[in-house]
Amino acid sequence: MSAPLLKVTNLQTEFKTPGGIVRAVRGLSFQVERGETVGIVGESGSGKSVTALSLMGLIPDPPGKVSGGSIQLDGQELVGLPQKELNSLRGSKIAMVFQDPFSSLNPTMTLGEQVAEPIRLHTGVSRAEAKDRAIQLFQAVRIPEPETRYRQYPHQVSGGQRQRVMIAIAFACNPQLLIADEPTTALDVTVQAQVLTLMHEMQQKNNCGVLIITHDFGVVAEICNRVLVMYAGAVVESGPVREIFHNAQHPYTRGLLESLPRVEAERTRRLPSIPGQPPDLSRLGVGCPFMPRCKNAMPGVCDASEPPVTAVNENHTVRCYLHKPAE
Repeated sequence: MSAPLLKVTNLQTEFKTPGGIVRAVRGLSFQVERGETVGIVGESGSGKSVTALSLMGLIPDPPGKVSGGSIQLDGQELVGLPQKELNSLRGSKIAMVFQDPFSSLNPTMTLGEQVAEPIRLHTGVSRAEAKDRAIQLFQAVRIPEPETRYRQYPHQVSGGQRQRVMIAIAFACNPQLLIADEPTTALDVTVQAQVLTLMHEMQQKNNCGVLIITHDFGVVAEICNRVLVMYAGAVVESGPVREIFHNAQHPYTRGLLESLPRVEAERTRRLPSIPGQPPDLSRLGVGCPFMPRCKNAMPGVCDASEPPVTAVNENHTVRCYLHKPAE
């Protein structure tokens, strides 16, 4: 069996703040295979975006740093890699689609120049060749009138078109791994579906691995093979999408799924919600971080120590004392 495309082991990322050390990612381990789509879900503040920035080597230092663990991309260790080598990997082997395309695109450069730039940097082709490749990418991501769009600036196109440009930039040099951080948050439902379909088609064409970060289980159900549920900087449950949807074991995962609107539900029924707020990551106690919000919490057990990772089956794991590992 071949080695995974991305292998993350015990990743730890922290930030030094006036209020103390914020442990934003705590011992995260997972992997992504070639051609696979893995989703990371959780509330705001659970550590999803920090995970993405850690993988890209974009944690601002100071105040943040990757304080431990390993990130291997196609067998190459990324933690501790010099910035010059990281720069050569970004865009060529690993690329990212950011959450807000308007703030991520350079307002002083045309859309075409922003797609052509990484092509020139990583392949060394001429400006004319890079332009031709950029126009081809605009066609691939279904941007109408690509020659005209090439000369336009970000403020001259819609949010959906800007996100398509971001996807074109990400796939410009055929990366092995694509990280998409909330790529459809600012889009309406119709455009969201188009963007997700487009990302899937580009993935199939390039056979790359995709790590998609989202708070939307609907997105996970549509395009992901496996899902990691994050809470307080750690994965509390992981497994195949179908398994998680039909056999969720962690109370947090079940709470997220129960809060999804359903077509068959009564119109007058209020959607259930998870009470309370995520914990302050600079003041985590010794027990389960979810205990203060958990209706099934067991005093004297859940607050004594953080639960270990246990196997539900061969592909499904959970961190919860409610789940008893098989004897």
